[in-house]
Amino acid sequence: MEDLGENTTVLSTLRSLNNFISQRVEGGSGLDVSTSAQGSLQTQYQQSMQLEERAEQIRSKSHLIQVEREKMQMELSHKRARVELERAASTSARNYEREVDRNQELLTRIRQLQEREAEAQEKMKEQLERHRLCQQSLDAAGRKLREKEDGLAEAGETITTLKGRLSDLQWSVMNQEMQVKRLESEKQELKEQLDLQHQKWQEANQKVQELQASQEVRADQEQRIKDLEQKLSLQEQDAAIVKNMRSELVRLPTMERELRQLREENACLRGS
Repeated sequence: MEDLGENTTVLSTLRSLNNFISQRVEGGSGLDVSTSAQGSLQTQYQQSMQLEERAEQIRSKSHLIQVEREKMQMELSHKRARVELERAASTSARNYEREVDRNQELLTRIRQLQEREAEAQEKMKEQLERHRLCQQSLDAAGRKLREKEDGLAEAGETITTLKGRLSDLQWSVMNQEMQVKRLESEKQELKEQLDLQHQKWQEANQKVQELQASQEVRADQEQRIKDLEQKLSLQEQDAAIVKNMRSELVRLPTMERELRQLREENACLRGS
């Protein structure tokens, strides 16, 4: 704030002095100018040049400080964004690998359950086929029994034998029915486990999709970092331009001396 106030004061003084010099030069264009007046004007002009040079130095210094401050802020923001992006990328990669491994394990378990279910279904089909054959045998034995009962007097021993076979077949049928019920129960349990594993697989697949979305966000953050790097490069170019301006300011005293000589020669020509 003090530098701005000083700049304003210096510029106001320069304007007033330049107006005064212009009025004196215009008013004396048709008159003789004394040597003391020329010396006073020369002194005032030198003072104005010194003030102008000081004002230019102050403006250049203020601009350089502002450029350096912006450059430091851009570098700090760039470093902070890069660290956060690397940390987020590492976490996302680890989570993605864990979810992929878990998803693969779930798929393996699902395949195993499907294989077990297929085996259970095959066994159940075999048991049903046996049950059907037993039922057919039972039906055939019943028919034979009825035929033998019609001729009971002639086939008593055959009836006894067939009753024994019928009892065995009935016991076998009961066993087959129990096995079928047990296989159906196992099938239901396997189906419930399969549904549960399928639900877990869907949840894992959803998490994988969320991780892919986070990777897209990471790509967007990388683009933002590139934009920040581009802005930093532009700031560095501005700093180089300011540096060139400072080198041009070094030549300013030589140009001012040449300008004073030309004005002195002009004043001498007017006096003569």
